[in-house]
Amino acid sequence: MTEHVHHDVTDGIATITLDRPGRRNALTYEMLDAVREAVLRDGADPEVEAIVFAGVPGSFCAGTDLTALHEVAADADPLERTSHTDGTQWFWADCPKPTIAAIDGPVAGFGVEMATMCDFRIATPRARFSWVFVQRGLVPDAGAGTWLLPQIVGLQQAKRLLYTGEFIDAAEAERIGFLLEVVPPVDLTGRARELAAQVSSGSPYALTRVKALLDSSYTKPRAQHLADNVVALTECQQSEDHREGVAAFLEKRPAVFRGR
Repeated sequence: MTEHVHHDVTDGIATITLDRPGRRNALTYEMLDAVREAVLRDGADPEVEAIVFAGVPGSFCAGTDLTALHEVAADADPLERTSHTDGTQWFWADCPKPTIAAIDGPVAGFGVEMATMCDFRIATPRARFSWVFVQRGLVPDAGAGTWLLPQIVGLQQAKRLLYTGEFIDAAEAERIGFLLEVVPPVDLTGRARELAAQVSSGSPYALTRVKALLDSSYTKPRAQHLADNVVALTECQQSEDHREGVAAFLEKRPAVFRGR
């Protein structure tokens, strides 16, 4: 990884940690590339069951480093000026594994976009969230705020957050459904790993299909969704994991899934 992005895999759980506290983990393009590469690699690694995304204590991600953004020529191609605007920056949302954002400290800009793309978000009382884009003359740079956020908190709350750019605290973020739960800072890492283990305890073969069906459920007609569900169910019924799950149930023992 890089000086400011650390990566670790322990007991099947990958942890990607931002470590640039002096800038509240504001992202340089090098850091963003390192995070994306780690997520893509973990998503394809059969030894990784889930991914936790965190920052060093007291910081999560203040967004893109505006100094780095300013250094790109004003007349450059828009995709070069904001390299996380094309679809390749949906790597968190597109990851086939469960993803958990463990948030301690302020989150804004592309930092809150990445948190929005994760499957689950837990935070400490020190967390604060802002979709500050309109205050910078922008729309949400990856589109997560305008696409995923309304699905998470509802259209009216999403409009409030995006129109105003106001900061909300962890309690409010939990109240509107953006956060799954709020935990003390000392418990954040352990709870994130516990949640990662819980949500990845079933068949990896089935889990990737459940996640894909859920993530596409807002964009497809019901008939297409049900057809895709039948395909996924048929694949699962023919899988080794299904046979193992049935055998484990009948033999009254824990299942040992292989992801195939």
